[in-house]
Amino acid sequence: METKRYSVTCLSPVHIGTGMQLSKFDGAYSNGRWYVIDLDKVFARGINGDELAQAMSSNAFSWAEWLRGRRIPVEEVALYSLPCPQDPREVYIREGMKDVYLQPYIPGSTLKGAIRTAVLWYLLRHDQQARQFVKRYLLLATFARDIRNSLREIARGNRDAEQDPNNHRRAIGRALEIESADELEACLQVLYEAAGKDLRRARQGDRRERLGMRELERLGSNREWVGLPVERKLLGKDPNHDLMRAVQVMDSLPVGLEQMEVGLVWTYTLRNGQLVPKREQDGEYKAFAEWLKAGTGLRTTIGIDETLFSPQAKAVLGFSGAKEQAVRNLSGVCNQYADTLIRRQMEFAAKYQTPVLRDFYARLHEHRQALKEDAFLLNLGWGGGWEAKTVGDIVQELLRDEDYDDFTDLRERYRLGEDPKTHRVDVNAPFPHTRLIGYRNGAPAYPLGWVLLEPTGN
Repeated sequence: METKRYSVTCLSPVHIGTGMQLSKFDGAYSNGRWYVIDLDKVFARGINGDELAQAMSSNAFSWAEWLRGRRIPVEEVALYSLPCPQDPREVYIREGMKDVYLQPYIPGSTLKGAIRTAVLWYLLRHDQQARQFVKRYLLLATFARDIRNSLREIARGNRDAEQDPNNHRRAIGRALEIESADELEACLQVLYEAAGKDLRRARQGDRRERLGMRELERLGSNREWVGLPVERKLLGKDPNHDLMRAVQVMDSLPVGLEQMEVGLVWTYTLRNGQLVPKREQDGEYKAFAEWLKAGTGLRTTIGIDETLFSPQAKAVLGFSGAKEQAVRNLSGVCNQYADTLIRRQMEFAAKYQTPVLRDFYARLHEHRQALKEDAFLLNLGWGGGWEAKTVGDIVQELLRDEDYDDFTDLRERYRLGEDPKTHRVDVNAPFPHTRLIGYRNGAPAYPLGWVLLEPTGN
């Protein structure tokens, strides 16, 4: 195992969530700080549980007022407290990751997830066959309902006919308007592979490998997992064959709670060609999150398992060519992906007149150009946006050409850019058309999630 130690510097606030949201029933705001209440400490003051439960049954309940009425200092019954720019009131606070000693840290899985996305992006850039697989798979997933309807018409209620690969082939042709025999066969192969089936065995009569209506209904049905067949194709068919087995990332060492604060995040959206704070009749689109402050420094270790690139392992796992290059040049791969994200955000900020994002990404671009050897940038956690968590730029390239804009159909299929009120997707609007911006001293200041990793040599 070849390992390197890295320093991790937060270039903007970083929120790694626990999945929990804290409300006014969990804490109190007082004198510029958010206090998370420890019920054990409250009950240790002789408070009657029924009395407290009765008080908390009211929507008007406030820990600050309740404690003040009993002359109990909030800091004496708090589990912990963090600086907070204003009283959150009815707005939830996203809880940040901490260890059992209430020390913030960045999980290795979070770092590895960001690296994984960069590696996936790199492989798609350098593997034409993989790009064709992804394009065909996304089209099949997007028009899965049309394929099912065509298959039912062809089979006419015959369940055995519904599992006939030749009928699947015809249904694909009708739904996607494909006439080329070679392209139809390629799409059929992708359909079976995405469903985890073996087309060759299905054609030989193996009932276990037949693709039925149930598998077609599952095809891309969950947008959170729509990319799973893509990852299996590029990174490995199962966890034992996954390329990222070769990359081991440790949890960062924890830092003191003083490196964390509650930050205000506002959703910005496009209005009349400009990016502005999103406000609607029923309120403002803002959130609070416990985040690691910009400038926070942590440490982690990344290891590469060299045994998985031995001749014997390569014969079994296939970790060679672009896959091996991606792992052996992780810093370069991550920086190439970061370059793409930075460029696209700079273009967006310039087009829609957003000085905060324009200036931040201009500085980040300069920072990127001056990186030391083997140092690299990542975007982590919540708030980075759709493009930072996907290979969205490549998806748009694959599904848009001179003749068709299938990306529009993909957006409608998976409700990308859906208005939460009307539940409609404006396919004429740019996507993504919103950005999350963190505030500092009451003013918009930065996007979220950017970190710098630098090898420390010890």
